[in-house]
Order: sequence, then C-alpha cells, then structure tokens
Amino acid sequence: MSGRRSAPMAALSTATLWIAAALFWTALPLRAAEASAGAPAADAGALVRQADAAFARDSYKEARRLYEQAKNAGAQGVHVLSRLALLQSWDGNLGESVENYRAAIKMTPDDFDLCLELARVLTWKNDLGEAIELYEGLRMKSPEDPRVLLGLARALGWKRRYAAADAIYVEMEQKRIEPFKAHAGRGELLAWQGDYQQASHMYRDVMRADPGNIEARIGLTRVEHWQGLDRAARVQINNIVLDHPEDRDARQLQRDIGEALRPRSSVDASRFSDNDSNRVDAATAAATWMLEPQTSLRIAYSAYDAEFRCKDAALCDEVAASPVPSQLVSTRAQFLTAGLTSRLLNPLYFFARIGAVREDSFDGEARTLGTLGGSLRWQVGPRLSVSTWGGREPLLDTAVLIDRGINAFTADAGIEYRFRPSWTLSGNAGYATYSDRNARQTAGAAIEWRLPVARPRITARFEARYRAFNEDKDNGYFDPLRYDSELLTVAIWDDVRHGRLFWRAEGTIGRQSFDTGGSASLEAGNNDRVEAFYGSFGVGMGATKRATLEAFYGRSDYALNLATGFTSTRSGAIFRYRF
Repeated sequence: MSGRRSAPMAALSTATLWIAAALFWTALPLRAAEASAGAPAADAGALVRQADAAFARDSYKEARRLYEQAKNAGAQGVHVLSRLALLQSWDGNLGESVENYRAAIKMTPDDFDLCLELARVLTWKNDLGEAIELYEGLRMKSPEDPRVLLGLARALGWKRRYAAADAIYVEMEQKRIEPFKAHAGRGELLAWQGDYQQASHMYRDVMRADPGNIEARIGLTRVEHWQGLDRAARVQINNIVLDHPEDRDARQLQRDIGEALRPRSSVDASRFSDNDSNRVDAATAAATWMLEPQTSLRIAYSAYDAEFRCKDAALCDEVAASPVPSQLVSTRAQFLTAGLTSRLLNPLYFFARIGAVREDSFDGEARTLGTLGGSLRWQVGPRLSVSTWGGREPLLDTAVLIDRGINAFTADAGIEYRFRPSWTLSGNAGYATYSDRNARQTAGAAIEWRLPVARPRITARFEARYRAFNEDKDNGYFDPLRYDSELLTVAIWDDVRHGRLFWRAEGTIGRQSFDTGGSASLEAGNNDRVEAFYGSFGVGMGATKRATLEAFYGRSDYALNLATGFTSTRSGAIFRYRF
C-alpha cells in the first residue's frame, strides 16, 4: 500500500516544482523592469537634493550641472525646471532659460512668480513685445507690485518708449513704491537718451540716501563708461561684481568694459571717382591699442592708387613737354599715421596725430612729407561744448593733387549748444594756407533736430556754409573766390538684434553758388541744385559680434564733398575686428 501511494505523491511533487520554476522565471523580468524603473527615479531625486545643496552654498555652476543631470534622468517638476531656467539666465543662455520657464508654466499656468521670471528673461533676450505684454497682464493682477512695475518700465525703456517708462517711474515715486529704484530707473532713461549729466545727478541722489543701492551704482558706472571714463568705471564695476556676483547687469557691464578695452583692428577699401575722369582706389589697415583705460593709440597705413585722363596740358605738364591729348596718367601715394586719443579729464577730449606721406609724381620722382594734426574738445556743461582742430593735411583726392604734392595747414574752431533735448545748434570758422601759396577762409552754422521716436533713429540737419579763397589758381583743387551753400540732410539709421544687422541712409538736398573769377575754370559749373545720397549696410559676425563687415555707397554733387569740386561717387567696404 505504501508503495502505491508514493508514486502519485512523487509525480505531484515534480509537477509542483515545474510550476514554481515557471512562475519564478516569468516574474523575474517584471521585477527587473520594476527595479530599472525605480533606479532612475531614485537617482533623479538624489541629484535634485545635491543640486539644491549646491545652490544653497552659492555653487551655481555645480548646481546647474546637477539640475541638468536630474532633468535628463527624468526629473520634470516645476522646482527643477524653474531653478534650472534661473541658472541658465544667469549664465546668458536665454533661449534655453525661456524654454524651461515655459515648460514649468505649463504645469502651473497661474504661477505669478514664474510668469514674472519669464518676462524678465524675455526682456534680456530682447523679445520686448512679448515681455511687455506679459508684464501688462501681471500688472492687471497686481497693480502695485514693484517687481512688475520696474520690469515693465525697463522693457518699455529698452523699446525706447521713454515717456511711457518715465510715467511708471514717476507714479512709483509718488506712491512711494520702491522710490529709490524708481529714481534710478529715471536716471537710466536719461542716460539712454544721452543726458549723462542729469542721469549722474539722479544716480547720486539715490546713493546719498542709500549708499549701497546696486541699481544706482551700476547706472553711474555705465554712464562713466559711455562717456569714455573707463579708468574709474573699470575699478567700480569690479567692486560691484565682487559685492554682487549674481547680478547679471553688473556682470554684463563688466564684460562690456572689458570688450571696449581690447585691441581692435580694421581694414577698409574704397573707390572715389568723379565726372572729370579722376579715380582713386584706397585701402587702409589700422590697429588700435589702449595704453590705459582712457588713452588709445591708433596706427594706420593707407595706400592710394590714382589715375586721371589729361585733357589739358596745364594739369599734366609733368608728363612730357607736349602731353598727348586725353592721355591716361596714374600715380600712387602711401600714408602712415600714428594717432593718440585721450580723455584727460571729464570735460576734456584730446587727439594728436603725426605721420608721413610718400607721393609719386607723374615723372617718376617721389617725395615724402611730414604731417601732423590734433583736436581739443572742452565740454563746458551739459549743453555746451567748444572745439578746436587743425594741422597739416595732404590732399590725396586725385592723381594731380598727389603729383603736385598739394597740402594745407588748417586751423578751425567750433561751438555746439544743445538748447533742447532734441535740438542742437552749432557753428564753426576756420583758416587754411596751401602749399601753392593760396589761402582760404571758412564759416558755417547748422541746426539739427533729432526725432524723439523709438526706432529707427532719425535726424534732420540744416547747414549753411561760406568759403572764400585768396586766388583762383586752377591747381587741381576747387578754389572759388566765393562760395556759399544751404543744405538739408535727413539721416535714418538703426540696428537689429543688438547690432547683428545695422544700416544707415542719408539724403541731402539744397543749393550752392560760387564765383571762380574771370579766368577759365576747370572746376564744376555753377550748379545751383545739390543732391546727395549715402547708404550703408553691415552685419555683426560671431556670438559676441567681435567682427563686423559694412558696405557703403554714396553719390554727391555737393562741391565741397571732394577737393576737386566735381560730382563724385564713393563706394567700398569696411571690416572691423576686436581681439
């Protein structure tokens, strides 16, 4: 009996073992999957905790790296996305910051602070229209939130809607809503409009009441930088960044000042031509170094290749005793200069230049002339400035002038008075003697109006000029016994995407009248009507726009636009690079 019972029991035990084994192997992949799903979640949580700890101890670079790793590991919460977006905005990665803020806002659409942060980054990214719209929506929810009002006013200011921005700041001052920051904001608006002295007064008002106010400290430093006073501005911004390493505006201004003090170079090539067969191809290579924050040294080398079709023996008698009619002649010149520009004190600008020019004549001989020049500008007050300039200048506009080595000693003085924020009145007078014993007297007056609009920038300038020469020598340059002109010039220019693209267009109309004396004149006729045009277009290259390339073209029948007085055209390109 016992033997018969043991056989079924053994079979049952065997079947049970097979079923258990099957269940084990079936459950094993499920447990492995569960473990693999739980591991990243655990890793992401650990990374977030490590990132929070790094952020708390101000290790922002490490915190950003850990938040990014946590996001890649699957962490998608509002906390991770918003904290990562904040750190990306501090590092200047504005596009990535905007994406992460948008993703966080999708999870909590009514989060006021997240929307405020997004508007702030959009302003930095120069998406000003969207930023202003977002700020306006937040203002409706919280009309007196200082963060919203300050952000909106700044975005409007960057959009060059100065009146609207100032109205917000004034309202904040009246209601005592962050009045120090509002007053500093008004100073910033004045600085953007070029009223540096009044802007400085406002910043100092804030600092007297609140010496540590960072907005006023940065604003005052920025004004000094824009005025070329980088000797003090560099020290001040370094101290501000040391005190507030997290402030983006301070770090950006520190970079701007550093960029301004870098060596830079330029190469330009151009062609002049007029309707009397004169043509000059010119090329210049220049490099500039900062000897100290407010003094720069520029060294430039220029080469000129000029040609002229002789139609009169009086201008080409060096070629041969009897020049061939309409003979094409050419010559060259090379010009080396060194110029020093310095802001001696706050109200004084100083420039001095020395150089040498080598000119080839039609008969194959060469001469070398020394040149010098300089200017001094004194800013008497916020509205008035006085300038003087002069020196020895070679005339290199045509082959004939190069051949004969014509040069002039000039002495001029000017005054400029801005009697309204958009209106400037100026005047000048000068005297010059020529190497052929001729002399000229010059006087001029102008009034300029700047249209107070956001974009593009528009100016209109009306100018009257008078010039007279002692003699009409017909020596290759325009030397009327009497000349007067009245011209209106309208200029429009702008830039796109913070200088990524920039352009300028100018148009001039007016009249001119002159008397060349009784002798036969080879200069332009007495054309009462003046029409001129100039246009340029440029692009900034690279992430920091260290390199720019600009092309230009101009045409003018304004007699004083070229030494010969003829209708002329000028075209070319300029390449600039900051090291």
